[in-house]
Amino acid sequence: MKKLLVLSLFSIAAGLTAQKKEYDPKVMGCYKGSEINQQMEGVSKYWVSCRLEKGKSILMFVAINADGSVVQETENGSWWTQNGKYYELHKTDNVTDIYNYEVLANGDVKFQSIEMMGKKDNTYVFTDTKINED
Repeated sequence: MKKLLVLSLFSIAAGLTAQKKEYDPKVMGCYKGSEINQQMEGVSKYWVSCRLEKGKSILMFVAINADGSVVQETENGSWWTQNGKYYELHKTDNVTDIYNYEVLANGDVKFQSIEMMGKKDNTYVFTDTKINED
């Protein structure tokens, strides 16, 4: 019985450790970016993404469609890093996107998708450019 209790406690501790979220300080702050025709043909996207302490995030973006119509949205969510991956949870749809990321020498961050909208996808690549504070 004692062994079972010890094994149970060990399993619980291991599970809690595996779920611990990390926040890479090199990707904190506000960034801007853009992309054309990557996710949807004929659509240009421009964004400002702020990754705050303790995993809070704000994403403001503008999409310009091929017909010239404009869509503006602001999303609140959360972010974290773990095992060299970047995770972004969108509260609007409660889906977590997963990316490989690389912090470049100038402080910009390059992302390549692994999973988006709940599906495997490694085709989306973009770079967030650090917005310098004056």
